[in-house]
Amino acid sequence: MTEQSLQFFIFGNPVSMSPSPTIHSTGFTVNGSPHVYNRFDNKDIEEVVSELRKPSCGGGSVTIPHKESIRAYMDDLTDAARTIGAVNTVTKYGERLKGDNTDWLGIKNQLETRLPGRTKTNLTCLLCGAGGTARAAAYAMKQMGASRVLIYNRTALRAQELASEFGFEACADLAALQHVAELHVVVNTLPGSTEFTLPDSAVLRRSRPVVLEAAYIPRRTAFLRQAIGAGCEVVEGIEMLFEQGCAQCEIWTQKPAPRSHIARALVEALFKAGSVHPAFAKMEPHGELPTSLVEEAKQRRPVALLCLGISAFVLLTTVLVYARRKQAMKRS
Repeated sequence: MTEQSLQFFIFGNPVSMSPSPTIHSTGFTVNGSPHVYNRFDNKDIEEVVSELRKPSCGGGSVTIPHKESIRAYMDDLTDAARTIGAVNTVTKYGERLKGDNTDWLGIKNQLETRLPGRTKTNLTCLLCGAGGTARAAAYAMKQMGASRVLIYNRTALRAQELASEFGFEACADLAALQHVAELHVVVNTLPGSTEFTLPDSAVLRRSRPVVLEAAYIPRRTAFLRQAIGAGCEVVEGIEMLFEQGCAQCEIWTQKPAPRSHIARALVEALFKAGSVHPAFAKMEPHGELPTSLVEEAKQRRPVALLCLGISAFVLLTTVLVYARRKQAMKRS
């Protein structure tokens, strides 16, 4: 039976520069799904839900400003989405819309791969922001077993509310971080357009925490530059986007995400975007792309070389067999 081709979208505003279509178009193609993925740039949540309800729509990714508001329109929620209080993934089952959240997986998986040798159950973390992505980060830190999480937001009340909800601490003044003995993880979810930085880089230089920047436009925010300058290991927003996108791909195709194919397509798209849009300018000083993406993309090469080697062996064997038969025929 032929699978029905459905429309999937990235819902939000603005989404004109979102790399999500590259991620999911590649995932659908490699996994043999006939679905298509496009952008749906709209601030009106009612219009977003109306599109989701159409028979031709199978679901989509949800970003700013709809992650929290769309939750009320879902017929069902996963436990993660319900606890987080924000939805970044919508899947349609029949006529029912199910909300999920894969942002927390993108954050957790990327952080944990960078914390080898550290006591992952005794982490002290700083979370900047209190919106939908910050809620996912708080949930991720909870799942990681962080022992202490400080939450800072420009609106102190929102930080206090989020901290109370997850059993963490609100941080009203970032200057107080100088009294924190050691900081293992810092996650920034404040919009990339803001010039947010920590008031004192000494905090970063002293502890050298793993720093995750959720924003991917621009690729290098002021905060990310500060962290790199302090010698911290960093996770770019595009790496988090890749990770949570792979989780979405598995939900929608019911197959393992073709990570290396997606990473390669994303790397190529970033190079192209860097040449036409300053938001995706290549990383200084060597023009390098995020290491994790490049390594994922390389995973295709051994397989390709193996296939090439097998093909060459089969061809060589065929030629030898043919040559021997021809020689035998001449003798006879």
